[in-house]
Amino acid sequence: MPLRLLLLALLFQDQAVFRTGVALVRVDAEVRIAGGPVNDLRRDSFHVTDNGLDQTILYFAHDEQPLDVILLFDTSNSMRPVVERVAQAAHMAMGELHTGDRVAIMAFPPGNADLIQDFTADLGAAGQAISENVLRRKTRCCSPIQSAVGAAARQLFKQHARDRQQPNRRRAIVVITDDRGTSVNRSALRDLEEADAIVLGVIVRRRHGIPLPPYRGIREFANQTGGDMLDTRDAAEGVREMLNRLRMRYSLYYALPSCRPGERRTIRVELTAEAAAGHPGATVRARTGYLAPP
Repeated sequence: MPLRLLLLALLFQDQAVFRTGVALVRVDAEVRIAGGPVNDLRRDSFHVTDNGLDQTILYFAHDEQPLDVILLFDTSNSMRPVVERVAQAAHMAMGELHTGDRVAIMAFPPGNADLIQDFTADLGAAGQAISENVLRRKTRCCSPIQSAVGAAARQLFKQHARDRQQPNRRRAIVVITDDRGTSVNRSALRDLEEADAIVLGVIVRRRHGIPLPPYRGIREFANQTGGDMLDTRDAAEGVREMLNRLRMRYSLYYALPSCRPGERRTIRVELTAEAAAGHPGATVRARTGYLAPP
């Protein structure tokens, strides 16, 4: 048997029949219980519906996949000490990135989101970009968080378009912010769905003063993309933890149902009754929808 066919046979030997040429929908899911990840689930532990119809999971993975991550820094006035902390501990903040992963650096304001460092596998260069460029930015008192997330999603989509031969890269935007946004951007969710991007929020609380409730921030985006939010006082440790959570997610693939190009479709991912009984209190985080490809 040729090597390529042998590898394919080994890859899918205990999966459902995998048909070449079938367009696939990919859903990354995080399962947690009592603050920790659930790592012993199998393909038959999940139940997926698309627009309310049950789907057969054709391919299931819980192994390491290369990451494309944008670190999106809020550099408003209130976040200055936080950015300095991440710059000082950039090696720790990106400690969960491995060989083959790529990272880009973006920041806001003054613009919606400015590209500081394009995607690179050189993690040292990314850390240097944080130290030398992010810290030198002018600060403002307001943060257009939602617009910035939309701009980051478009940057991820551009990178994905250049990587058509590498479709199985997990894409995420990690936002380091106090989540005190100032404006609504209703097109940003569509940008996120088009880029197949997960939003992870590292929400930094100051030691003094009364925390304000989220205001036009990223919580909705995190929920709808199946992402996560982490409240912390140590931004560098928060970034490291979020990257670790991203790496531990499950990947579920099913055949794209018949639909119109550009149509928005809803996804629901749950544990089966048996899996839920074995993990009482477990929660599943996965994106709630996607745009049908052309």
